[in-house]
Amino acid sequence: MEFEREHDLPYSPEQIWAVLGDFENHRIWNPYVRIEQLAEDPIAIHYSMRMDPHKPKFLEVSAAVLSARPGEELILDVKPSFILQFEESYILTPTASGTKFVHRYRCRGPFAWLRLPGIKTSFQRMIASIDGILLSYLKSKYSKPPPPPRRPKSKFKGGRR
Repeated sequence: MEFEREHDLPYSPEQIWAVLGDFENHRIWNPYVRIEQLAEDPIAIHYSMRMDPHKPKFLEVSAAVLSARPGEELILDVKPSFILQFEESYILTPTASGTKFVHRYRCRGPFAWLRLPGIKTSFQRMIASIDGILLSYLKSKYSKPPPPPRRPKSKFKGGRR
């Protein structure tokens, strides 16, 4: 079972990576996940998740970084249980106008084989929500502020009349 969203973004892969690779600030744009990188091990992470962003409690689950190539991809292997396991990936590809951004969940384990409609709806809602907030965050972070308003020229002309 796989869920994917693709976006063409006007930002460089490096700009997007600066947000994706900053685990401490994932909470700003991801209401479902909290990630803490462990200083002693670049692969192991503390990964806490929730399926409903309206519930305050997060559940810490087993997870690891499968790939973290700056400006290219971030792939996380998440194993909430034996029954449900999934891979979350963010793939960045440079384009002429910015970056093709692909966010994907690939589910594994017995739960994925059951093809339950509730899990499909949950993952679709989750990916849409995360991407929407992430795109808004990128826009606020990288959009140029509007120039200050120009003062109108005075109609008064100096000198003799």
